[in-house]
Amino acid sequence: MSSKRSIRGLKPPCFIELSDLKDLARLTCAFEKIPLPIFSFEFDKETYLATHVDTFINRPIFYYAKTKEVRHFLCYKNSGGVEETVLSDSPSTPIFMYAPIIHLKKLPKLFRKGLEHVEDFKDKFVSVQVKDVASLAKISSYKILFGEPPLPLFSFKSDGENILGTFTRVDESDENSIFFYATLEDMPAYNFIKYSAIKIGELNFTNKVDEPSKVYIKIIKLVGGHPLVELEK
Repeated sequence: MSSKRSIRGLKPPCFIELSDLKDLARLTCAFEKIPLPIFSFEFDKETYLATHVDTFINRPIFYYAKTKEVRHFLCYKNSGGVEETVLSDSPSTPIFMYAPIIHLKKLPKLFRKGLEHVEDFKDKFVSVQVKDVASLAKISSYKILFGEPPLPLFSFKSDGENILGTFTRVDESDENSIFFYATLEDMPAYNFIKYSAIKIGELNFTNKVDEPSKVYIKIIKLVGGHPLVELEK
């Protein structure tokens, strides 16, 4: 009964555009034990690749990138700090991670609403500013204690400020979600944070993810602001 009620109460999704296809590949593949599935669909004569990352007060949250072509996998690797992302029909090369692409014949009506009507969402994540990026890294990386990858960090502009932040929950309810963030002088020029849980001061932005004993946190760049985030003034 509760499952049926939650389906009926589902709200139109929030679709958030990423900077490019590499950000989508990094989000779905980097450090994941199992790459996140990607959904392919047509809307307004364009092709979207989108992945479902979270749900907030019964509203699914999708991050997407547009593409000119679609295949069966989005492939990702990081070698020596150089990221490579390609679309492929076969997961045949073990040096890549492969996010499967599910091709949708038709987007559900409820989902089309999320793309047709860009809402000024009334429900927003509670936002909490932390003192520095090291504090943010601690929040993002706590899940490694449970054998899970660090939470991704999202970078975007809000009211002229450069924001870097992550979403987490204080319990199992999606209503009790918090956006922890720090403000930066400049937008990150790199795609990861290298962090040492032993020496707290050792924190750098980087593209290389191959140094042993370090924790790496991926940064995902948005095209615009985050529609579900309203920063406390």
